[in-house]
Amino acid sequence: MRTEPADVSSERVAERHLPMLLAWLSEPHVRQWWGDPDVELGLIRDGCANGEVDGFVFHVKGEPAGYIQSWIPSQYDEEPWAKDLSSDTPGVDIFIGPPEMTGKGVAAPVLKAFAGRLFENGAARIVIDPDAGNRRAVRAYSKAGFVPFGEWIDKSGRTLLMELTRTEFERN
Repeated sequence: MRTEPADVSSERVAERHLPMLLAWLSEPHVRQWWGDPDVELGLIRDGCANGEVDGFVFHVKGEPAGYIQSWIPSQYDEEPWAKDLSSDTPGVDIFIGPPEMTGKGVAAPVLKAFAGRLFENGAARIVIDPDAGNRRAVRAYSKAGFVPFGEWIDKSGRTLLMELTRTEFERN
């Protein structure tokens, strides 16, 4: 499956999406990197409700394919790597839901489309923070134009810090 930006659409997370999100969060390929499905669903639900995150279910060729959100990392003390980021630098998190859609080149075009929206809304830079061991994610983020700018090591492991600037985005 080759995904083009025109094949990608999204809609804000709504109450009706929660059962599907829980099912996806329970899939081993998502749970490995996101953690306990019930906890993560609560964070998504509450974050979307209170405006801490801007969450979307994205579709590829009309089919629900995953979840993507933006947030402001500098607002979270539990993310010490983000303390030097400006308050207008959004972070992005993403997962592909259906296992059969992983490894199909879906994440990069979804990230590009989402980044375009964030840049249109005034972001000059976007960051993403995959676990350094999540090679599949790092490859997908690189294909979307993100480049490493640092790493953070703590008791939970090694986080690769990646960024996409407006300038780089507009070049591609």
